[in-house]
Amino acid sequence: MSFSKTTAISLDHAGYTRAVLDLTMRLAEVIFTAGAGAEDATAAMIALTRAYGLKGTDANITHTTITLTQEDALTHESIIRSRNVKYRTLDYSKLTATSELIADIIEKPIELAEARKILATIVSSKPQVPKQWRRIGWSLVGAGAAVLIGAGPTVIIAAFVATWIIDWITSVLDHRQVPLFYQTVVGGAIGPIVAAIVGLIDPTANPSLVVVATIIMLLAGVTTFGAVHDTLSGFYLTGTARMVEALLITAGLVTGVSGSALFLARFGLLLEIDSNPIVTLGVLPVLLVAAIVIVIGFALAVQVPWRAVWVVCVLGALAEFLFVAALAAGFGMVWASAASALGVGLLAAVTARFVRTPPLVIMVTALVPLVPGLTLFRGLLMLSEGDINGLLSLLTAAGIAMALAAGALLSQYIVQIVWGPARRLQRRFVGPLMALPVRLGRDSTKRI
Repeated sequence: MSFSKTTAISLDHAGYTRAVLDLTMRLAEVIFTAGAGAEDATAAMIALTRAYGLKGTDANITHTTITLTQEDALTHESIIRSRNVKYRTLDYSKLTATSELIADIIEKPIELAEARKILATIVSSKPQVPKQWRRIGWSLVGAGAAVLIGAGPTVIIAAFVATWIIDWITSVLDHRQVPLFYQTVVGGAIGPIVAAIVGLIDPTANPSLVVVATIIMLLAGVTTFGAVHDTLSGFYLTGTARMVEALLITAGLVTGVSGSALFLARFGLLLEIDSNPIVTLGVLPVLLVAAIVIVIGFALAVQVPWRAVWVVCVLGALAEFLFVAALAAGFGMVWASAASALGVGLLAAVTARFVRTPPLVIMVTALVPLVPGLTLFRGLLMLSEGDINGLLSLLTAAGIAMALAAGALLSQYIVQIVWGPARRLQRRFVGPLMALPVRLGRDSTKRI
């Protein structure tokens, strides 16, 4: 009699455990595929299972797999659940809504069926921004980037058109399940073609700046930030995988741009940058406006929550100001980028609380104007001309990208060490939480 009763209890517990693990993995999958780091997703899973009364849960994330393991307290048998990550795209509106649901569950657990219903509503809801407006957002990124690097009206319009075409073509290729590398090759090849047309229409323009603008647009969505976050947080496998993905995208971009430029060179259409853009405090107002345009465009493209758009605009302008000020003070490109990211990250940690948006969303969007498109293109031009110094430019571009990510992460680490968060998971993980609504302070043991 006692055996059958124990068995029934065990079966009920096992069913409840599977339901909790399934919900937990679905929540983690949404934030992970929408742009969160492996540490955020893992911390969320452990906090969620604890909130539902499961102790001793082990969570693991690789680039394509989410795994949860729970040992049954009665039978001492392990229940293992796993999910494959089938898609990955930046969607900060969905990321924010899901992170808020996670925070609510941890604060006060709700019924599993109700939580699954809310999550299903989030996943299946209409996009915050229609597809055409997201495409226009990417075009604004390209046009703003052209202004940022000193382009004239003709080049600005061409950059807007080129980035619109790039997003349209890559979307079609993605719908046909063409590998990401070839999508980037095609996207990179369009810039030089449009630049050549601009050169024929307006001989006084600097058409190469069209290519730089398209490079900035294509690099804006690269997962360098996530790769650095995962690596510095101790998730080396996932960080390495994301870094390889970022390198693959960059390699496709390099192949497309250089191949298209070499093809055009056979017809006498040479791409070259005649001069450096003027980056001084004297043209600061123009640079700030360009940075805001880029941030607005990127916010539309990745669907930043409306309540946070004004914050990312302010911090985007601040990022450009700090960068220009650091350059004027004698900092190099890399250290100026790191200083700007550090300053923006510190403010993002505070403003994120007021607009109820994860710090990751605010920081990544605000730092898009500092993407090293010009430095990367210079390296490509040098290499295409047989100049080995092009490798130095490519390494500088990589250093700037790493400095942006590392500076932003350092700012979050400082904030969460000084002011919290008071969470039991702090001793388990190395880096800061970025994609969850962190509550600063040390007065609660149940906060994330």
